[in-house]
Parts: sequence; C-alpha cells; structure tokens
Amino acid sequence: MTTPDSVSDAAGKPRDVNYDLLRVVAMCLVIGVHVVNNYMPVKMTLAGSAEVTRSVLFALFMVCNPLFIMVSGRFNLTFDADRPVSTHSAGRLPGSGSDARAGGGAGQADPGSLAPYARYYYKRFVSLIVPYLLYAGGMGFVAYLVIDHRSVGGAVSGTLFDLFSGYDDSVYWFVFMLAGFVLATPFLVGLAAAVAAAEHICDLVGYPLTFLQSFPWRGLLIYYLLGFVLEYYPPSARIRRGVYALAPFALAWTVATPYLFAGQQMQVGRTVTVAFAMVVMATFLFFRYDVHITSARVRKAIIWLAGYSYTIYLVHSPLSKVLIGPRIPVPTDGWSYAGISVLMFGATLLAALLFAVIADTVVLKPVQRLLRKVAPPRKGRP
Repeated sequence: MTTPDSVSDAAGKPRDVNYDLLRVVAMCLVIGVHVVNNYMPVKMTLAGSAEVTRSVLFALFMVCNPLFIMVSGRFNLTFDADRPVSTHSAGRLPGSGSDARAGGGAGQADPGSLAPYARYYYKRFVSLIVPYLLYAGGMGFVAYLVIDHRSVGGAVSGTLFDLFSGYDDSVYWFVFMLAGFVLATPFLVGLAAAVAAAEHICDLVGYPLTFLQSFPWRGLLIYYLLGFVLEYYPPSARIRRGVYALAPFALAWTVATPYLFAGQQMQVGRTVTVAFAMVVMATFLFFRYDVHITSARVRKAIIWLAGYSYTIYLVHSPLSKVLIGPRIPVPTDGWSYAGISVLMFGATLLAALLFAVIADTVVLKPVQRLLRKVAPPRKGRP
C-alpha cells in the first residue's frame, strides 16, 4: 500500500492527482469488500439474485489490493542506486539517463556505495512500518487489555506475536506482503527496466484461454510490476477501450467460477488469474488515464483523503468490529442487508477518517518528522 510520501512527482512538476484518486478508490473498496463478504458484523446468508449481486460486488471490490500494489510498484520501482534521488518523472526509466550511460555525472552517487539502499529502506520503514507498529500494535494492545482482560505482560506478548506473525491469519496480511515487495524492490528494478516494450508484458494475455483459472505466477507480485509498466509504457486510447470492453466478461467469468466448477472458489485473492487481472487493469487504466479532474477544490480534497488512506486501512477493521458493529441492527432480508451494509460502510469510513486525522496529527506525523531528522545522510549530492 502506498504511503503519502511515495506518491509525488519530480520537483517542479504538478502533482499527478490520478494516483491519489486511485488510492482513495482503493481505500473505499477495501472497506466495501469487508462489508459485503460478511467479514464485518453485518452477516447474513443470501440466496438467489441477492447472493449474485453480493458476489459481483465482492469481486469488483476485491480490486482494492491490486490497485494499492500497482500504485506502490509504479513509485517504488523507480529506485535507482546510481542517483541520489529515487523518484523519476514519468517516461524515464531508472538508470536510463544520459549520465548513467556516460558512466557518471555531477551529483551522481558512488555506484559502489550502500548509502542509496540505506536511505531507500529507511524511508520505507518510516512510511510503511512505523504506522503499522503504532496503530496495529497500539490497538491490539488495548484490545487484549480491555476486551480479553489480559494482564499487561499477556497483552504485550499477544501484541508482539500478532505484529510479527500475522501473514496468513491477520487483517494486516497486506502489510507483510508489501513489506516483502519493498525489500525486493532494489533487485526488481533491473527486471522492470529491462522491459523493452509493452508487448512483452501484454504477451501474457495470449496465455491459452483454457487455462484461465491458472497463471504463470501465483501471487500478487505481477501487479507490483504491472503498475510500473503501465506508467512507462501507457497503452493507447484504443487499447484501453478494448480492455474496458473485455472487463465485464472477465468479471462475469470470475463470479461464475464457483457455479461452473463445483468446489472451486472465486479467484480474486492471492491467486492471480488472467480474468481477474483484466478487471484490475481496466479499473487502474480508467482512473489513471480516463478520469480528468479539473476542479482545484476536488483535487485538494482527493489529495487530502489520499494522505490518510494508509491509516484508514490499518484502523478501519478494529474500529468496525469493536465500536460500530455491535450497534448495527441485524438484517432480516436482502434489502435490509443492502441498507445496513451501506450504513456500515459510511459509519466505518467516517470513524476511520476521524481517527486518522486526529492520530496522524497528534502521534504519527510528529514521530515520522523526528525519525526523518535522523535519516541516513544524502552523500553525493552537489
């Protein structure tokens, strides 16, 4: 998941608000998917058209995780150990500048130095791991004390276990996965920069259609690379319209999988399929290239909301379960389920946003400012 300091443009260029918009969309979708998949306290067994509608919404909302990953990959994969600045403007690959080809230049870092790696990892630690430790750790500790009535020692033990061993059974599995991508990023940059043309990635679409339920890669790393590729090799408007036309059929196939193949689950999670990748790519391309925001006020609002998207992701689930869920009425039919789900979504979003604004201002931002003051020095700058 991207964090506020990782969505920025080169100095002197206007901020690309479409990436902030993608983060806001993904932030809303992740709350929505937790509402409609019965993860939150709004639980009810549906049938018929109501269940089909829920399944379609669930599949569509599940693009939230790939969207966050693609935005993260677009910015993180611009890391370049040969330059003191790690974020490049669109259209310029890491290490592809004239000074790189010439073997060096003014302001270029020592190619044998580990300083760029230290700065990169430290920056990501401050923006990705520190909020996780503060919010997931703090809320988990309070939950063990207040809800489970553990001793202080028991609460500390439970919190530490949850913080560092929750990949498979924690609501924070995404943080563990993204942290792995971030760790591998300096080594993936060479792979991403070696992509000579967009068709090298688009060849994946030609994978035999009889194997739509599989993919050459199992996992979400493909989206991390795809976010980078779609930025530096943007598809034409004609190609985007073709993707948009195919996306509804890909979504229908994804939703129909459990009905067509007995015992199979809808493949929208960590197992990547060509069909769902098409849905994800259509969503990403639409909000990236075909939504044009001209209002200055709307742009400011989107940027402001995007700045709290990571904190909202970290805290929305605990808040919904402890504070909101117990106060939500139990649905009795499909229509009441729909209405209560909308109510649950709105209440969770507002509560998480309020918490994020207060906690980030009072706790997180001061801590991050302090940590950035002691960041590794930027050697090699003119």
